[in-house]
Amino acid sequence: MNLDANIQKILSILLKKWKLIVVFALIGTIFAYIYTANFATLTYSSNVVFLSYVQDSNQELTDSTSIQQQASNTSKINYAIKMLNTYIQLIQTNEFYQNVVDEINDDYGTEYTIKTLKDAITVTPVEDTAMFKVTVTTTDPEISYRIAHQLETSVPEKMESSNNSLITASVEDSAIKASDHESKGYVKKCAIGFVAGAILAAAFIILKDLLDIRIKNPDELSEVYEIPILGTIPEFEIKTSGKGGRTNG
Repeated sequence: MNLDANIQKILSILLKKWKLIVVFALIGTIFAYIYTANFATLTYSSNVVFLSYVQDSNQELTDSTSIQQQASNTSKINYAIKMLNTYIQLIQTNEFYQNVVDEINDDYGTEYTIKTLKDAITVTPVEDTAMFKVTVTTTDPEISYRIAHQLETSVPEKMESSNNSLITASVEDSAIKASDHESKGYVKKCAIGFVAGAILAAAFIILKDLLDIRIKNPDELSEVYEIPILGTIPEFEIKTSGKGGRTNG
């Protein structure tokens, strides 16, 4: 049997059992909803948006000294964009996290660790710009705000110290303490549950068919043993009368 025939056979089997697949998918959706409602942890986020830029200095970004000021500014912006991913990686190192943790612990008398920041911080560049967004998400709005607020100072300092003050970052959108928790994501998680249930049902149906070695029809018999079928015995329906018990063949 070629590949196309195998695929057609699998699709045929799944179509015959579509009700079972739907049932499993609905069960997966219900399970995901119940799990989300009872076990999903509420989270709170604070965001900081930075703009990366080249500071005015004696360092030249081009070899020519006759370029107009507008072209020079464009060159600086392009350079900042080009280097953005490098600085994003720098502010996700253990050394940087440790410095941020030390500052927060000194200010608030807390005992946060590097892992606290690694689990909480997400850095996202804004496409085709020199801007990037840092999102801090934890289970406590105060913790999220403290970390995000400290990053407003720590990120520009790290960028300046890593390139002799050529490139730094300005805060374009300051951190605000979250007033409400994030959505539990019912729609997304229920969709995942639906798909997972359907896949589980499909896998069960296919596996069951593969383990079933019985010959179900003449075509399968001919395919397995490669012999011609001379004839088949039809199924007879036996009817029994109500009074005399007479059987009609």
